[in-house]
Amino acid sequence: MAVSYTFKTTYIVYATPEQVFEALTDSGIIAAWGGGLSVVENKIDGHFELFDGWVKGKITEYKPGQELGYTWKPEEWGKRAKPSVVSMKFKSHAAGTDVVLIHSDFPSQEEADKHGNGWIDYVLDPINDYFVMLKEAPKEESK
Repeated sequence: MAVSYTFKTTYIVYATPEQVFEALTDSGIIAAWGGGLSVVENKIDGHFELFDGWVKGKITEYKPGQELGYTWKPEEWGKRAKPSVVSMKFKSHAAGTDVVLIHSDFPSQEEADKHGNGWIDYVLDPINDYFVMLKEAPKEESK
């Protein structure tokens, strides 16, 4: 039996579960928080790409505001490598949303550690920054 490695975290995002879900599934919002060009076919078995095509996969879980999952395969893993699996659950929290993220089936602990840091640095922190920026943006007065 092959050994598999996993990264798990719970992270609070300062937005509702529905807003966080949308920030991970709407290409316009993904571009706004720094996820680059993306493709998200919002359905089970839909195609998924982030970071200008650096990672690709298929959607495996899709319950707006509740759960999102997909296979995850960065381009440098090569054709023979098996994709890893991402599963996120969104739960209401007094400050916004608890994002429970489990990323499993990495080929090595080193890949799990690198991706764990990447989830924080390139996805969750930027999404939080995006929502903070929206809340702090000056409101245009209606005339």
